[in-house]
Amino acid sequence: MANKKQSLHDQAREIFGAEDREAITRWVDYWQHSKERNEALLRSFERLSLINFEDKQVLDIGCGTGGLGAIIGDKCRLYVGADYNLHVLKFADSALRRKYLQCSGVALPFADGCFDYIFAFDVIEHVQGGEPLQTEFLKELKRVLRPFGMIFLTTPNLWYPFEGHSRLYFPQYLPRFLADRYIRMGNPGFLKEHNTFAEIQLLTPRVFKRTLRNSGLTFLHDLPCGLDRLEFLKNAPWAGVFAYLGLGWYPHAEFWGILARESAKEFLRKKLRRNWFYEQNQPSARVTDFQPVIDFRRDAYGYQLGEGWYWHETNGAGFRWMRQQSSCYLENRGKGRFIHVKGYSPLPQNRLEVRACLTPEEKSIAIGEHFCKEREEFEVEYLLPALPRPGLVRVELAFDRTFRPEEADDKRELSAMIFEVGLVEKATADN
Repeated sequence: MANKKQSLHDQAREIFGAEDREAITRWVDYWQHSKERNEALLRSFERLSLINFEDKQVLDIGCGTGGLGAIIGDKCRLYVGADYNLHVLKFADSALRRKYLQCSGVALPFADGCFDYIFAFDVIEHVQGGEPLQTEFLKELKRVLRPFGMIFLTTPNLWYPFEGHSRLYFPQYLPRFLADRYIRMGNPGFLKEHNTFAEIQLLTPRVFKRTLRNSGLTFLHDLPCGLDRLEFLKNAPWAGVFAYLGLGWYPHAEFWGILARESAKEFLRKKLRRNWFYEQNQPSARVTDFQPVIDFRRDAYGYQLGEGWYWHETNGAGFRWMRQQSSCYLENRGKGRFIHVKGYSPLPQNRLEVRACLTPEEKSIAIGEHFCKEREEFEVEYLLPALPRPGLVRVELAFDRTFRPEEADDKRELSAMIFEVGLVEKATADN
């Protein structure tokens, strides 16, 4: 670590000159705290959405000295850090599943659709060439993103008066020659690292929305701060009023949010964090990414539950009680042809109806029914009505009969225990 610290100081002296101690100290401190900054940003995004790195391939564009790689490099299948600036990239430490390379953000050397997650923290404003090249940058991110991948992006808002790169107020509102003169007086070290303030291409809300539209990407939330309008109104009432006036993009110092392909938006919005109410629909203790199968005995399924589920009353594991109707979301990875349900009904001749909805736009259709024998487990499978394709399948279960538990203070209406519901490639159960 001492050698790395000394190397950062050496690099800073090359950039700023040995006499500019203030600029050297600021630059070294910035890069030494890269990991802490990335941890804070990652926590912010984890509060917004389900992020699971297990078996994922991750691209960190504009990775700098590799702060994010040090956090998640051992959690995912492969982490790739990329940066155009070799003078900072050379301080990143590679490992077995953590690789770094120098490249341009508008010409990424990767195959189409190879990354599950892409992180682009404060990068797009450094893309030279203005809006056309920034649009190309977003198109490149979309190209290497898997169909249901997510992009976690931050960038400053031009209309916010304090400019973080120069650490001064208002230079972004001045003509180039005046901005450079102003910065030379207030923070001369900036112009030793950057030739001119024109290298910082800040985006206005209008331009940012246009680049997103032209690149085929969209925010998962209504607003660029990682919130929907109602949440914005609740958490920041005055700014929330701006949102309902159509000005919700403007109050932020920085745009940050989760981007996805337009076609994947409805799927990925299921992964956004929600407020969970006691008992009903609570997630498992170990939240994982979306799966083709929900196995309540393993207690690892996360946000895939829709309406109608109750915890097992002792420890929440092993099964979930159903109300008369319940729903869940299963990820079809292109191989699931059958819906499989395993459960137990304490009531005789309790009719189960299974329905499925293959796309968000379609209504659910009935695909099978089963009459449960009293106090016996059942296991059924039904063929999906169409060829499988990647995406979310909404499965709806409904029983004819319900009962109430014997405890006087337990007001729940229950129908059956469910141990497992999922998509399988081949039929195995006896219907």
